[in-house]
Order: sequence, then C-alpha cells, then structure tokens
Amino acid sequence: MFIEHSPKKLIAELNTLRYRGGSRCCVSLVVTRGNLHDGHGAVMNAAKTVSDLVVVVIVPSNDKVQSNVVTATEFQDIGFVEQHGTDILYIPPEDLLYPRGSEQMASLQMPQTCFEQSDSELTLYLKVINTIQPDIMVWGEKNYIEFHHVRQLVRDLDIRTQMQCIPTVRHANGVAVSAHDNLLNVSENQTAPILFETLRNVAHAIRTGARTFSNLEKTARLALREAGFCVDIFAVLDEDNLQPATNLTTSYRIVGSATMDGIPIEDSLGLTL
Repeated sequence: MFIEHSPKKLIAELNTLRYRGGSRCCVSLVVTRGNLHDGHGAVMNAAKTVSDLVVVVIVPSNDKVQSNVVTATEFQDIGFVEQHGTDILYIPPEDLLYPRGSEQMASLQMPQTCFEQSDSELTLYLKVINTIQPDIMVWGEKNYIEFHHVRQLVRDLDIRTQMQCIPTVRHANGVAVSAHDNLLNVSENQTAPILFETLRNVAHAIRTGARTFSNLEKTARLALREAGFCVDIFAVLDEDNLQPATNLTTSYRIVGSATMDGIPIEDSLGLTL
C-alpha cells in the first residue's frame, strides 16, 4: 500500500498504477474522516469488488491541530486500511486542501434540501474527486445524506464518476456500526437499538398505508424522547430530493439523529413502494 500526502505525488503514483499492464485500470474511491470501523471496512471491501485499484482518503478534521506526529488513532487507521487491501491511502493536510483557508475558496451552491451540506465540504469532495478522477465512488448507506449531496454534485457537473451506496453494517441488535460505539455505557447500549426499531416501525406504517407523515414524525420523536434520547431530527423524506415526503412520494428516506449523554446516534432507512 502506498501512503501519499501530496496531491502532486498522488497523481503521479495514480498515473503509474492506473495504466499498469498496458490497459486502463478501474479506480474506486472511498472517502472517510478517520476513526475507521467495520462499516468503513465493508465499503472498502465493496470497492475492491467493483474496481482494480482502490484509493482511500482520510480527510483532515476541522479541529485537528496540524502536526507531523502520527497519533494513535491515525496509526490504527493506517493499519486498518492496509488490512483491507487498499492500494493507495491519501491523507492530505488541510493546508494543501485549502491553501488560502476554507473561507477563501470558491464555493458551490447546491439546491436546498432538508439537510444542508456546507460549501467547504462540497468543495473538499470536488477537489478530491478532481485529483483522483475515480471511475466509481463507494459509500455506506449510514452516510446517505452526504452521499445524496455528492451524487447530485457529480450529476450536475457531468463528472464521469459512478456513485454506489452499500447497505449499513449493523450490530446484532440492529444498531448501525459507528465510531462512537465504545463511548456508550451498558444502559445506553441497551437503549440504542430503539432508534432503528423506530425507523422500522415508521417504514412499516408507510408500507401499510399511513400517509400523515407529520404525525408519524411526532409519534417517533415522542417515543425516542421517552426512551431517553435527545432528538435532533426525525424526518420522513422523499429519497430523490431529500424534501419532506408527499402523497406522490414512492421512494422514502426515513432519517433519525439523536444523542444520549451527548453521544451522537444516527441512522436512516430507505423504503421503496
């Protein structure tokens, strides 16, 4: 596995590997924010099945202090990526992604949805895609909102990259695998599955004919609060545009975002009728 920090070196390395053997290899891209877990591993494994060459990117955290020292988490992430047979790991420092700072970069204006993606984040994805020029970009469904925004960016700008989203990896109790799993105590671990159960209950209600979506959302939020969640969002959306679902909607995205003792627990469920 090659590890690159410079976009110029990455491009040179990719050009060599992309045409190894005389024919053009199919390149897949997986973008992460570090703190890797089995959900990321499933996305990397899926990328391997659809391409010849897998590039994983760990983008820098906005609150990370720039340093030449590799932290324990970064060291673990590097080992994790290597174990999953990745060809190239790209870890760009923030000063190369945003040479003049994120506030000074040209920004993209996307159509409004119920979930806004910041201009700087969309700019980041566009910069990474332009650098790597992947044939396929693979996501996990747990990050469906982010996937939706980047997919629209790719479509609207006629970027020749296919977008693929794989199912969420879940624990035996249904909870989506997350980097925050080890922060939950015993009681919170017992409560956490209620979010997924609530998503499924709402999906079942829609499947059996319920169409008063505001009532479904209110009931879901009430159930979650009674279970001990601090609810940020619970919404029934049209999956195609992430606007509130209507009676004309046939593909739904049911989204729940909450916290327990400040620890985020997020999940979503797709439903097509």
